[in-house]
Amino acid sequence: MTVTEGPARKRSRWATAAERRMTPASWFRAVFRQWPFLIALGIVIAGVLVVVDDHFKRGTVIIAGGVCVAAFLRMILPNSRAGLLGVRSRFLDVLTLGFLGGGTLIAALIVPPPS
Repeated sequence: MTVTEGPARKRSRWATAAERRMTPASWFRAVFRQWPFLIALGIVIAGVLVVVDDHFKRGTVIIAGGVCVAAFLRMILPNSRAGLLGVRSRFLDVLTLGFLGGGTLIAALIVPPPS
């Protein structure tokens, strides 16, 4: 290795990193690509806010609805569009989200609210 080879390699690595930097426009595009996850997350956050507002049963049903919406979106969207909802295989993701959403819904309807 010659003396000029080391710094040249370092400069090209930094140049490559500079080309990959996100601009505000590319950041918004990257976030917008996660719209299925953001919709489900927004519903879950709305449910948490309802629970915080002292409506336990209503808020928990909304949370369960958000998880079920995530399961539905994962089921109908292709893998390339599922974004952060796609963790494992489609079948396993839908099964897990459906089980969690259904279980949360059943718990919300059976468990009495705290007094």
